[in-house]
Amino acid sequence: MIIDQFNVFFDNAPAEASADSPGVNIPPYAGRNEPVNITVLLNGANAAPVNMNITLQESDDNINFTSVSAFTLAKPDEPGAMLAFTLPGPARKKFVRLSYTLTGAPAGLMVFAAITRDHFAPCSEGQFIDRGRAIA
Repeated sequence: MIIDQFNVFFDNAPAEASADSPGVNIPPYAGRNEPVNITVLLNGANAAPVNMNITLQESDDNINFTSVSAFTLAKPDEPGAMLAFTLPGPARKKFVRLSYTLTGAPAGLMVFAAITRDHFAPCSEGQFIDRGRAIA
């Protein structure tokens, strides 16, 4: 999965009961016959199931946001949960952000969310390269 640092909503931020991401510019390739995906990962071990209610919001001025669509990510009591969805057609303003609310105990969970051009494909052992070294 290719990630541009300017298109990240949450970068492994500790999960809270609710949070709003900063506004992100919609990338210039949106609407050029390429899907624009938003990938949300909820990582970490947790003793109880958690539901994440996610709202996609848009704005012209990066201040006043209105809701466009809503999604739910259910994380069972095992490590990791992922949701990937395509940027919906109605979101056509300059900025978008994610707002989420967690139901359940978010202790020990981390949130990652970003605009991505492809879907999440986890690396197998030895496929992830960090500063020229293969990481197991």
